[in-house]
Amino acid sequence: MSERTLSKRGQKNLPADDDFKNLVKNLLMHEELASYINKLPFSSRLLTYGDGPFGTRALRSALSNYFNDYFSPIQEVFPEHILVANGVSSIIDLVIAAIADDGDGILIGRPLYTGYAKDVSARARAKLVPVSAEGVDPMGEEMVEQCEKELQKQVKAGTKIAGIILCNSTLSIPTNNLIDPALVHILYGMSKDFSSNGLRCGVLLSQSNPSILACSKSIAVFAWPTSTTEYYWTSILNDRSFLDYYFAENSRRLAASYARVTSFFTDHGIKWIEGSNAGFFLWADFRGLLGADIIVNTEESEQVEAVAVNERPSQIYKTSKRAKKMDEWFFRKLLEAKVFIASGDAFFAEEHGWYRITFSLPEKVLLLGLERLESVLEEVKREGGPS
Repeated sequence: MSERTLSKRGQKNLPADDDFKNLVKNLLMHEELASYINKLPFSSRLLTYGDGPFGTRALRSALSNYFNDYFSPIQEVFPEHILVANGVSSIIDLVIAAIADDGDGILIGRPLYTGYAKDVSARARAKLVPVSAEGVDPMGEEMVEQCEKELQKQVKAGTKIAGIILCNSTLSIPTNNLIDPALVHILYGMSKDFSSNGLRCGVLLSQSNPSILACSKSIAVFAWPTSTTEYYWTSILNDRSFLDYYFAENSRRLAASYARVTSFFTDHGIKWIEGSNAGFFLWADFRGLLGADIIVNTEESEQVEAVAVNERPSQIYKTSKRAKKMDEWFFRKLLEAKVFIASGDAFFAEEHGWYRITFSLPEKVLLLGLERLESVLEEVKREGGPS
């Protein structure tokens, strides 16, 4: 279709060719889940609209029990607190449309998942505002000061901040004594914990703000989850025997893959951010490999700023021309060796030389990837840099 047939908004929303290359997924439990789902009976009711666009009563009940039993929330979760849509991206879109006006900002710590930029802007028309951690834990108390600094900066520039996205938080955050619970909304999905990116099912949990749920429901018809997906997830959530097996085995396999990758990193002198207790990837530091001068902000350093577009907010690196050149050269080497580890550039990293390494892969695939990565590391050490 010719771009000439698109509105100005439509042209701005055209995806880049590599928009979906950096999606992370857990492949370690696919066969077990497929086997479980294939044994479920399929009835003609699954060919209907179900209970409507907000999630079936059965799924919302199963989800509330799941949250209460597995997450130990401060406040008990009830089905009426929950809205279901076709993925967390759709949930983000619904929530941002409810809380933000066109051009409002949404704070989020960096590095960050690339897709958030489009989630908050493509339809809701807000903009993502990355907050630099500057060496502190992006989920630690020190980050509060960083967010406050960025908020004041944005307000001074004329941008209203409508919300903050906290990624990797849990239902057990004791917000009652820190913030009005009506301002706190939990977003959750099947993709990561249930290794089911393709089934597309996400949850909005808002325990103290019925207005957010009502506003989101008013346009939820555009994010209607399929009856089949809702049925699959309901069945899994209600089978505690399978859930206990699944989570234990998933954790065991993830831990084994994590151990393989961190052992490889240790053997090759590569550092990574430690201290996490869940997830599918590591934030790895290749700055030392690419040269000491990539780490510091030298006198000839430059502020590299990208123009804000719908799908990518502006970003500023602490960098130098050599750091940028070395990073791009290393990434080309990786692609030439047919090993894809995601460059920090895709996640609004604060410095060049950081990469996201996904380890939730079958053993054969993971070992092959590490073997190819090792060959690249040896080549980089021999050559020292681009000619």
